[in-house]
Amino acid sequence: MRGASRLTDALAAARIFAGPLPEGRGSPARSAVPSVPRGTEGWSEASRRSVLDPLGRSGAPAPGGSRRRLLLPFREAEGVRTTAAPARQVDQTTCGSAVLTMLAMAGDPRLAAWVAADPGPRFDALQRRAHRATSRAGLLRWPQALGTPPWAAAAVARYGDVRYTHRVIGRGARAAGVQRAAVAATASGTPVPIFSGGDLAAGWQAAVPRHVVLLTVADAETVQIYEPSSATIHAVPLTVLVAPDAAAPADRALLTRALGNWPHPVWAVLPT
Repeated sequence: MRGASRLTDALAAARIFAGPLPEGRGSPARSAVPSVPRGTEGWSEASRRSVLDPLGRSGAPAPGGSRRRLLLPFREAEGVRTTAAPARQVDQTTCGSAVLTMLAMAGDPRLAAWVAADPGPRFDALQRRAHRATSRAGLLRWPQALGTPPWAAAAVARYGDVRYTHRVIGRGARAAGVQRAAVAATASGTPVPIFSGGDLAAGWQAAVPRHVVLLTVADAETVQIYEPSSATIHAVPLTVLVAPDAAAPADRALLTRALGNWPHPVWAVLPT
C-alpha cells in the first residue's frame, strides 16, 4: 500500500545500499574492563564507572518497556564536582552527531574522561565537531541543516578500533537479516547506530531517514536503545525490533518511542 511505503523500501528493492551483510569481527566483550585513564585515580567510583561505561551497559538487564535517563560522564573527586548533564543532542539536526559522539566515548575512556571534566559544554562541542565531519564525508558536501546521512555516519563512526559500513533495511526477510546483524553486533559488545523514519502517508519528507538512535545492549529478550533527543535508554522486546510489522500495537508504541517517535527502523550502520 502506497501510504505505508518508505523511500528506503524502493532502495532496498533495487538493491541500492543493500549489498552483502558485513561479517563483523566483533569487539572486546562488554564485560572486559577497559584501562582506567590517567588522571582519574582520585575520582569517586561512580565517576570512574561513568567514564569506563558511558552508555551504562554494565548494569542488570532491563525489562522490556522500561526507560532510564542517560547522564554524561562526570568528575567527582575531593573538592571537585561537575554538574550532572543529560546525554542530549544539541538541536534538531544533531541526533546523528550525538549518537556518534556517545559511540566514540564508549570506545575511548580517555575521550569520556575529557568530557567528564565539563560534561555539557564538551559534549555539545564534540557533537558540533562530528556534525562538521559528517557534512564533509563522501563525494559531496552534505548540508548540515539536513542532519547526518547514513553513509556519512558510517564513514565517521568509531568504536575503539572498530569501523562501520551501512545497509538500508527495507522490508521482509532482507530487513530481518539486517536487523539481526545489528542485534548480533550489539550483543557481542559493539553498539550499532540505527536510522528511523516514517512513511509516505505523512509525505515524502517523513519517508526518508529522519532520526538516529543507538543500540547499546542486546540479550535474548530485549534490546536497549539510546534515544538522543530525550537522553533516554529504552528497553524494547527484541522481536519487536527484528519484526516490527508483526508486533502488537502496544509493543510497536514502545519501539516508536525508542526510535524518537518515528515508527520504522530504515537504515543500519553496521560494524565491519
